[in-house]
Amino acid sequence: MRSSKGVILLKTYFLTLSSAAAFAVTLSIAGCAEISPAEQPSAIQGGPTASTKTLSPALNDPPSLGDQTTDDVRIRLKDEPRLQAPVATNVAPTKQQFTLDFREAMDQASVEAALLEQAKQYTEKEEAFGDGIVPSFDYRWVNDRELDLTVGEISLPEPTFHSYQLSVSGAKTKSGRMLGETPTFKGVVERPNQLWKMSVDSKSSEPLTSFDPPYGIEMLDDSGKFLLLSRTTHYCRCDAPFEGIYTVYDVKEKKLIPYPNKLMTRYMGSGAFVADRRGFFYEQPEQGTEIPASDTAVAVRLNDYVHGAGFSKDRTRLIMAVGTREQERDLDLLVFDLKSGKEQRMSKALVGSVPFSQTHSGRWPVGFEDDGERVYVNMDVDTGHEKRYVYTWKTGKLEPLHLPLSDNLWGGFIQTTDGVYQFYYNAGIYKGAVKISKDRIPGGDAWITGTHLLLRTQESPGAPKDSVYNQDLVVFDADKRAERKIVSGVWSGTSVAGSSPDGKWIYLISGKHLTKP
Repeated sequence: MRSSKGVILLKTYFLTLSSAAAFAVTLSIAGCAEISPAEQPSAIQGGPTASTKTLSPALNDPPSLGDQTTDDVRIRLKDEPRLQAPVATNVAPTKQQFTLDFREAMDQASVEAALLEQAKQYTEKEEAFGDGIVPSFDYRWVNDRELDLTVGEISLPEPTFHSYQLSVSGAKTKSGRMLGETPTFKGVVERPNQLWKMSVDSKSSEPLTSFDPPYGIEMLDDSGKFLLLSRTTHYCRCDAPFEGIYTVYDVKEKKLIPYPNKLMTRYMGSGAFVADRRGFFYEQPEQGTEIPASDTAVAVRLNDYVHGAGFSKDRTRLIMAVGTREQERDLDLLVFDLKSGKEQRMSKALVGSVPFSQTHSGRWPVGFEDDGERVYVNMDVDTGHEKRYVYTWKTGKLEPLHLPLSDNLWGGFIQTTDGVYQFYYNAGIYKGAVKISKDRIPGGDAWITGTHLLLRTQESPGAPKDSVYNQDLVVFDADKRAERKIVSGVWSGTSVAGSSPDGKWIYLISGKHLTKP
């Protein structure tokens, strides 16, 4: 979980892409084929500031089906046409509208019968996600080749894990031809999460969003002004990452800004990429792809392959691990000024191996975390140990980082704003080199800004077993060595997103109701 303050030394397979409750979606593909960077001199250019080209077909009504595919049907979610069969994605339990475009004029009755039959068959298949269900269908034919389909509201008790399938396999055309296997749209029912803020004294709380779709949500900045939203195009209850679709959300303006390409909060890929100072990256898109206008986007051109890139705390510089695409160890450290384009390069300074996933075959980006004075990074070693480094902005030097932990333990930690206390995920709370939690190791999601209070959620011991409001929000006061409960009866899927820069508010990702209504 990303803390809005303090330092997180993340083993990079614990990427921030997912707030636990919010992210049934992962935001990137690790180990996918990347395009080699163009052989150009290192350079920096202004990013997109104006929209001048035609929007990508993914964001507009696409041309006729006959011009696009050999499939007999195209099934799309009406309010998000980027989600198109074949796909497995999260959908809300409220009414969902779909558009079905057919290559040929169809026998309408056979299409309706096929939708119902395929939904029934899906409930009997092992490939169903959770319990397969047959939803209610409402059909409105625009003409013999276009159907507006409404899937009725799904009322299910919590907790649940249900899904349904839309397929027209076996339907007939007006000429009498029976359709074979057609692309399917699988919807996994999930209630949407929202971003909440709660006062540290818990006396007031309010949702900052009111999303209808079940987005994965990640805060892009400590003030909660911008969010990165995602929806998956494949689904499984596992740790494997899959492709997604991405949207930036302006919380103050309540504005959704869809992007036609993959967005990353930690970059790995070609040296031709864009760094948007709102807090995300993307590869330089192909010619003709329309990217939303942004005066915070900066295009970067490097000869290198980027094995990991992150922003400085003030978003004025990038710090990167670079090399060739095939290189797996001993990378260059590159500090890059986003305004001037000046570079500081330390050749093969990051001794060690790039991180590989422990759950699937692929790399993770090398991760950097900046506390405003120092940047922390670790590399893997063949023996299963870590090589830990710290880069100091004032001196411009990279040095070994010495932690009060064995180097065969993961050294991930978050620390207070003033750097007095550190919470190590594998070892508990320390004050410098001295461990202060001798009897127990409380978990921790975030230090509240400007305080020595470590915030976390825990299971409420007195909550009914069948209640979904069974979590407590608690803080551990490192100065007093004492823990206290802020609020009880919090929704079970709630996760901590951070705290406001003034330390007065806690940000949470939760459901429609934070506590039992």
